[in-house]
Amino acid sequence: MRNRLSVAILSLSFSLTAPATAVELKPLPAETVSARQKFFGLDNVNPRTGAVRDDRIILSWTGVSSFVASFRGHVVFLDAYIVREGGAPLPASPWPSIRYIGSTPEELAALKPELILFGHAHFDHTGDLPTVVRANPDAVVVGTAEHCRDITEEVTDVSFRCLSAFEEGADLATIREFGEDLLPGVGITAVKQPHSSAPPDPAADPPFPFGAEGCRTFPGLAFDQFPVQPGEPLSWGYATFGPPSGIIAIAWQIRVGDFALLWQDTTGRITGDCQVRGEIGCERVPGAFDRLPKTDVRLGSIAVSGRSVWFEHNKAVGEKLFIPLHHDACGYFSKKDIEEVVARVPQYRRPRMWFISDPGDYLRPIVFNPDAKIWRDDASK
Repeated sequence: MRNRLSVAILSLSFSLTAPATAVELKPLPAETVSARQKFFGLDNVNPRTGAVRDDRIILSWTGVSSFVASFRGHVVFLDAYIVREGGAPLPASPWPSIRYIGSTPEELAALKPELILFGHAHFDHTGDLPTVVRANPDAVVVGTAEHCRDITEEVTDVSFRCLSAFEEGADLATIREFGEDLLPGVGITAVKQPHSSAPPDPAADPPFPFGAEGCRTFPGLAFDQFPVQPGEPLSWGYATFGPPSGIIAIAWQIRVGDFALLWQDTTGRITGDCQVRGEIGCERVPGAFDRLPKTDVRLGSIAVSGRSVWFEHNKAVGEKLFIPLHHDACGYFSKKDIEEVVARVPQYRRPRMWFISDPGDYLRPIVFNPDAKIWRDDASK
């Protein structure tokens, strides 16, 4: 399976030739064409129109658990954030300067997304959403009723649409099936899931190490050459760690043909004594995941929660490929620990891991061929 999986994951070569399969549209502004080429790669964006090729799934990591993505040529934001400390030059900050990633909230907004999905609303996930919404009022924002309330109370100077996937106070494990209503040719399902939480016994169930601690022990590029500047832009909710809906979390499964991707920008306990903060239904989340079409690629946070949580989600989802999230800055300090945990999964269902780490993987396109045989239930056909 590993060889077949490798051919389904495409690395990029760069050229100035427009991809033959890019959708021909009315030319977009020059700043949008430039931003899309930067985030999605020159091979994947029509240099005249700015259209993104529609025969590939493309992800571009903007930090923490946030991605700019393209599904069938439709630009979708999975959260909306450019990684940075947040604006105040605090000595104990876990993130570097915004200059480290080489982009800005304004460049993020210039990508002109059609759809913006809330994972959850902490500042290090949706901190640039107000900037993006103001520049793209025609984009549809989707979250819980609480998410929509918070963003509409924040952005009052433009009219935009925020669609509630779940009513206020919906139980965990509640499923919302959108089908292809949000994007033509793209199936989308939302599952309300728990936010990460510290393990009850960190000694018995230790969290993965957070890379920034390693950066400070062994000073690296993030903090030596890119110190935070007082004038850097603040994130939405930075002072309070996020709006009131910050902890409410959604897992999103996105499907194109036989390919299915599950994005979890946070992951909490979903088996055993999993109720925290009065949330109801966490023990039903594995059953909710089981009702989804099979998942090929899981993008999942590894932050805060104990290592047992990774096993819980892996067992419930059964992905073929796992991409860990929320371990920057200097997340490479966590790589060995994650590899050891993945290696403990029985071989017959052990996922392959694609480890992304700053700085080299920021804004570097991750490209999948959704028509590759490996994504079929019977990959031999």
